[in-house]
Amino acid sequence: MTECKWVMVCAVMAIIVVAGCETTGGNQMQTTVYDTHRRMVKLDRELEDSVGRLNETTATLLARVDESDQQTRMLRGLLEENQQQLETLSRELRDMRTTLYRHWGLTTPGQAAPVRDVVPGEVTVERPEPLQPTAPQTEPRHELLDSAPIPTEQLTAPLEESPATPTEPEEAPVQAEPVTPAEDPRVPYQQAQRSYSQDNFETALEQFDSFLQRFPDADPDLKANAQFWKAKCLMNLERYAESVQTFETLRGSYQSSTKIPFAMHNQAVAHSRLGQSVEAERLMQAVIDQFPISPAADQARADLRKLRGE
Repeated sequence: MTECKWVMVCAVMAIIVVAGCETTGGNQMQTTVYDTHRRMVKLDRELEDSVGRLNETTATLLARVDESDQQTRMLRGLLEENQQQLETLSRELRDMRTTLYRHWGLTTPGQAAPVRDVVPGEVTVERPEPLQPTAPQTEPRHELLDSAPIPTEQLTAPLEESPATPTEPEEAPVQAEPVTPAEDPRVPYQQAQRSYSQDNFETALEQFDSFLQRFPDADPDLKANAQFWKAKCLMNLERYAESVQTFETLRGSYQSSTKIPFAMHNQAVAHSRLGQSVEAERLMQAVIDQFPISPAADQARADLRKLRGE
């Protein structure tokens, strides 16, 4: 555009020089110069309008990309929660089946039947074992229950079962192992999740803590999830004050994580178990205000009514 302007200016100057040498046609030359100037001004305005529309279009596209990325994160979070719920239902079904088989004196699939001596000519009838008296169920220790079910995450390749990590005293710091170039951060993360799903919270706590130390450059979503389940381990170990601090670290360091609503709800539950009802009510209300359509908000509404005695 700049080169075109210079060419037009040179043409105008040449016309002016020629016009100075002539004695006639002055008015026509002035008209030509004015018309050329007017066209240049019009081109400048059209160029500015085009640049403005291009900037608006670019901003709109960037906003749509950001919105799509946020929706992708939400869908990933919902997928993980659905997988966790399926795992919980599967475990409950296995427990119910085992109880039923035991009640009728049957063997569960994969279990060898007991060997009995059979006398020829006699028919043996196996009687079911008498039911053992069950202990009366006690009231829950705490009125509010924490949220988020047991985690499950699919990997690109199946993992081999690894031996359980020995439990060390709490005072001993977790020793971070060196990371090999070919090691996938998802492998130790999945091992920690397995320990958690087996209710081995001490081991899971050490494994999640080791993961966060060994993989500082891992995917932010994976690190945020590890921080969340580390805090959940502390809650299950009844170390509520530490879990409050760990949830607070998650909220401050990974503000775009899909675990934030659950982190806020669990942090509120931890406050309630520490007897800090005011702080618990404040966080419950914050979950409802900031994430009104999330599952954590539904749980927070019910818990908030309990805290207020409604």
